[in-house]
Amino acid sequence: MMKKALVALAFSGMALSAQAGALLAEGFEDVGGLAAKGWVLKNGGTPPGLTSGWAQGSSNIFPALSGPANSYASANYLNAAAGGDLNTWLITSEFSTGINGATVSFWLRADAYPGTSDQIAFGFGNANGELNSFVLGAPVTVGTDGWARYEVMTAGGQGNARFALQYTGAADFANYVGVDSLLVSEVPEPSTMLSLFAGAMGLALVRRRKRG
Repeated sequence: MMKKALVALAFSGMALSAQAGALLAEGFEDVGGLAAKGWVLKNGGTPPGLTSGWAQGSSNIFPALSGPANSYASANYLNAAAGGDLNTWLITSEFSTGINGATVSFWLRADAYPGTSDQIAFGFGNANGELNSFVLGAPVTVGTDGWARYEVMTAGGQGNARFALQYTGAADFANYVGVDSLLVSEVPEPSTMLSLFAGAMGLALVRRRKRG
C-alpha cells in the first residue's frame, strides 16, 4: 500500500510541475482593478439590490486564503432585493485553451448564518464573454468551515476562452461568499506526462530495490 502511495505522490507532484505554465493568476488584491485587466464583473440580480456585485473581501467576516486579509473577491445576498434572485458574474480575462486544454483552480468560502447557504455555479464560455455562451455546471453549495479548492478543465483546440463564476440562488436564503487564488494553467503535452509517469515508475522501482 505504501509503495502505491509513493508512486501516486511522485506522479502527482511531477504532474503539477508540468502544469506550472500559468496562463492567468489572480489573488484579488484589488477587485476594483479587475476590469482594467480584462475581467468582466456583472450583477444581474433581479430586482436589483443594495450592493453592486463582486467587491473587495472583508477581513471582518473572514480572512483571505493568503496575502492581505481582505485580498479576495466577495459577493452577498444584497446583490438582489428581498424576494429576488441572485445572478452575479465574475468572468476572467480571456486565455488560450491551447492544443491540450487548460485547467482552472480556485478557492471558495462562505460565511455561516442560520438558515442560509451560498451557491456558486462555474464554467467556460467564449472569448467575447457573452453570458449566453457560458456552459455552467450545477451550482455547488459553498462550505463555511474554511477555504475549499475546486478545479475544472476545458478541452484544447477551442481558441481563446473565459471562465466564469456565478453567484446564484434566492437572495432571501443567501448570505456572503468569497473567491480567492484563481489560477488558469495550460495542460502539458501528453508526451511530457508519459515521461513523468515513466520517471515515477522508475522511482518506485528504485525504492523497491532498496527495500528488497
